[in-house]
Amino acid sequence: MLKTTNRQTQLQTLLTQLNLGAMADGFADVALRAAKEGLSHEAYLYELARLEMEQRTQRRTARLVRASGLPVEKTFRTLSLSRLSPTLQLQLDRLKSHQCHRDWQTWRGEKSCPGCGRV
Repeated sequence: MLKTTNRQTQLQTLLTQLNLGAMADGFADVALRAAKEGLSHEAYLYELARLEMEQRTQRRTARLVRASGLPVEKTFRTLSLSRLSPTLQLQLDRLKSHQCHRDWQTWRGEKSCPGCGRV
């Protein structure tokens, strides 16, 4: 048992040093679940990588929101459109529906909008 605990500690240290914090925090729980569910090594590794990516995405989103200086509670849902001009309201509606991307594609004759990844 001492050898297993030592290996777990070493693995947690290595993952932390590699800046894989989510993997370091969750590998033991995911390993137990993988053993119970009979997951393959690839499935176990995939789940760890998915957790790491999810945490990084959340941290990146939070960092970008903080850097924007915008209030967190401001969203399209809470935006009061009645205070805006009709032209601006129409432009916002088109942005929310991605119509501007479809218009760009039609105008350019392309199947996808450059730089936005939409098809």
